[in-house]
Amino acid sequence: MSAISLLGLSTIALIFTDFFSVPGTTSMLATVCGALACYFTIILNAYRWLLRPAANQQDAKDYIAKMARVLFLLGLFWCCLLIITVGKANPGQLNLLYGIMAGCLATPVMVFPAVCAFAFWCPISVGIFIAVIASHEADLFAVLNLMSFIALTGFCIFYLNRRMNERAINAIRVEENAEVIQLLLRDFEESASDWLWETNANMELRNVSPRLLQVSRRPPESFHGLFPEAMLGVATIEHTTPGSTLERLQRAISERSPFRDLVVPVMVDGDQRFWSLTGKPILDKNGRFGGYHGVGSDITGQRRQQEHISFLARHDSLTKLANRMLFTEVLHQCCDTADIAGFALLCLDLDNFKIINDTLGHATGDAVLVAVAERLRGCIREFDLAARLGGDEFAVIVITSDKTEAWSIAGRIVERMLRPFQFDGQLLQIGVSIGITMAPQDGGTPAQLMQNADLALYRAKSDGRGVVRVFDQGMDEAMQARRAMQAALRQALARGELTVLFQPIINLKDNSIAGAEALLRWHHPKFGNVPPAQFIPLAEESGLIEDISDFVLRQACAAAATWPGELTIAVNVSPLLIRNPQIVTHIMEVLAANGLPPERLELEVVESAMLEFGRPTEDALRQIHQHGVRIALDDFGTGYSSLSYLRRFPFGKVKIDSSFIRDLGHEKADGSIVLAIIGLAEKMNLQVTAEGVETKEQANILRIYGCPQAQGFLFHYPLTGPELAGLAVAQNGGGRANTLDQY
Repeated sequence: MSAISLLGLSTIALIFTDFFSVPGTTSMLATVCGALACYFTIILNAYRWLLRPAANQQDAKDYIAKMARVLFLLGLFWCCLLIITVGKANPGQLNLLYGIMAGCLATPVMVFPAVCAFAFWCPISVGIFIAVIASHEADLFAVLNLMSFIALTGFCIFYLNRRMNERAINAIRVEENAEVIQLLLRDFEESASDWLWETNANMELRNVSPRLLQVSRRPPESFHGLFPEAMLGVATIEHTTPGSTLERLQRAISERSPFRDLVVPVMVDGDQRFWSLTGKPILDKNGRFGGYHGVGSDITGQRRQQEHISFLARHDSLTKLANRMLFTEVLHQCCDTADIAGFALLCLDLDNFKIINDTLGHATGDAVLVAVAERLRGCIREFDLAARLGGDEFAVIVITSDKTEAWSIAGRIVERMLRPFQFDGQLLQIGVSIGITMAPQDGGTPAQLMQNADLALYRAKSDGRGVVRVFDQGMDEAMQARRAMQAALRQALARGELTVLFQPIINLKDNSIAGAEALLRWHHPKFGNVPPAQFIPLAEESGLIEDISDFVLRQACAAAATWPGELTIAVNVSPLLIRNPQIVTHIMEVLAANGLPPERLELEVVESAMLEFGRPTEDALRQIHQHGVRIALDDFGTGYSSLSYLRRFPFGKVKIDSSFIRDLGHEKADGSIVLAIIGLAEKMNLQVTAEGVETKEQANILRIYGCPQAQGFLFHYPLTGPELAGLAVAQNGGGRANTLDQY
């Protein structure tokens, strides 16, 4: 800006000298003085700006605004000066003025920023245009040339300012990047695990970095030799395997190609470390190889952290066994090579674990799972894989094509799991059921093998638990039949295939009918009469149990409402139904709809419902009991904690399981158990009903023991509601019904 000002001063001096002798120089003198003042102001401001101690963004904006105002005034003075002089100039002086005009128009092209350039260019362009028009020498061609030149200078101002701005921004970025690079290099040089390395054309290490000496814990003389042996050690190179990073490193060096982030294992003082190496070949101006230079980094900490994260992602956090992700990966790999190396897939499910988890708490349950995992590890070999799939479900991949060997390992697992677990002074007994499938004999895909193992596991649990079953094709056929039956069960209610019958409950003292138990029957056109023990589990698995239980409850209450006297109706309640939060309201609505007093309804629950669902089940049954409905404990004596529930819960009746009645009179132990149950119930003021009475001998023994009630085929087969009502009327009318008198 100062140089341009000096040029402008010299130009004004030239004009003033040439036109000084021309008459009427007063106005010209005034404009010259104004222009000189502007030039000196520009020089002064530029000098002050250069000598400033520091400037912020606002200072720069103020400086540009001030310079733009001064340049605008300067342009106005030049405009006036040219208009004044052109009217007094002779032909020789006009040529001088035209040259000065061209120079004035071109001057803003070198002024930055654009706001300052245009502040001078706008008034000077107007002044020159007026001066040329006022000139008697002006013609159309000259005017067009002038307009073109003015447009050209305006475009140049805009274009050059834009390019200069871009260059300035790029220069700032380059400076910032240079600062960042300097910081990174400084940080790199101060790093404890990174180093620079280089070789000569013969691949000999040179200028060994102090960082490399520190990380490798080796003396400088040990690095004499060829790369990479000299850096990594001969022992490391000798263990190169095909496809490894060491092999890739050696191939890159032999091909004189660059390599990046190759992770190689290195032994440092007997400890395995991991180094990441990056290298680039050095070529001279003729393209000849001059060696390598690169960077190395000790990434052992990162590598071990990644391995730990990978372990956590692929292993169960509680038991440290493989989780479902790792198990699935290994299973896919085994399936891919099953034709070469067969294997066995074992699916395991713990028996009675849920009871322990619910009764003793999750902390004890977790401790049991950890102990189970430890025992499982002790039963398999190093190359087998044990995994926890979730909850109390485990799986084992046994690398063997011998079914006998797989069976032996499974048997060992069952035997180990049967040993009691000791926690906090308690001995806990659980078991395990195992299903086995063999690959590739039973299937070639993970999905198929898992399905087969699940089928075998289902059979093992159905056969009494604590057993091992091997998959066979019959299991699949049985499952298909089971699914077909389950599909048919979904239509059974709508088709009217389900019926409710009633088995009389007899007072043994006088053979009178005390009530009846509702029994559900299913007759299917294809499957025939399906036993409840077969279709009730299907209903529970498929979620149909609530609809079916509601059907039984409504049918039973409707039938009982038509019976005479105070006959009660007993209805078995599924554990799943009791979990319904609306169960209490629902039962009371059914009773009210049929006009049946709550005292005449008896709900039978099995002990497993109390054990499996815990406190919520107890709370629901207590609410039902508070409304007057009697609760009976069904299959009493088959569980190990029945006595504790008799003490804790206000049952009104216990039903002796038929397994104790079957051999009554032949097994002394059964008689002792039945007698003890009857005595206990009497002491606790509980009603007792013996189930499954089929012989007169059993009935007589029960009478001798003082059992008040019994039911079974000895007394009567199940009846429809009207049939039971007729039997009760006949009994209460003309004495005893003949069907019951003989007992």
